Amino acid sequence: MKRPLIIAHRGFSDEAPENSMAAFRLAVEAESDMIEMDIRLSSDDVPMVFHDRRLQRTSSGRGAVNGKHSRQLAMIDNGSWFSPKFSRERIPRLADVLPLVRSGVTLNIEVKPDVESASSLSAMELVIAEVRKARALSKVIFTSFNHRMIREAKEVERNAVTGVIYNPITHFRRSPSTLVRNARADIFVCSKLQITDDVVNDTHDAGYRLYVYGVKTGRDVQRMLRLNVDGLICNDPRFVRETVDLLLAGE
Repeated sequence: MKRPLIIAHRGFSDEAPENSMAAFRLAVEAESDMIEMDIRLSSDDVPMVFHDRRLQRTSSGRGAVNGKHSRQLAMIDNGSWFSPKFSRERIPRLADVLPLVRSGVTLNIEVKPDVESASSLSAMELVIAEVRKARALSKVIFTSFNHRMIREAKEVERNAVTGVIYNPITHFRRSPSTLVRNARADIFVCSKLQITDDVVNDTHDAGYRLYVYGVKTGRDVQRMLRLNVDGLICNDPRFVRETVDLLLAGE
């Protein structure tokens, strides 16, 4: 069995508010190989790190993310919903997070599928511009459920590493290799509920990598190791890393 990448889902989101700087720093401390985060655009087209289209589930804000200026978003309490001790957390800009690559971690930037810019530049162009500005392209991958965006990423930046996320409704009956190839991507991403031997074999036989999200339990980890999955996306990267190390040591 090979050692897969440990990918912190929205940071160390079991221990800190998802998509917060606190969660990202804890993920680095937990020796994650990669940190996954979600990107939306503010009304002034600044890439912001936030999952939902609307603010209320994981912040003190109200309304749509793209209805507010980046300066407004940066003032919103992004942590008290999780615990009072995180009340100083604010919604990060992508530019705030990119310096984390200096610690050796790779960033998995998931651009939400419904994101649209208010300018002549597309959402993907805006995101890639931020990454280029930070000189972080070699330490970043771009993923999305919107495979047109992923195809565009390669057109904007031919050296970009990209991944398509599987949607069981819109991508039903399409093989992983076909979806990755059509988007000119490098990685296939799916839920642990969708992983099968056929999915693994089709992805790997075509020369692509396979990342799986929703990995939580020791049984999940054991199964993913058996299937030779390349990356485990998880809310508790410390537990998953320690479990991987324990299982591999026992081979």
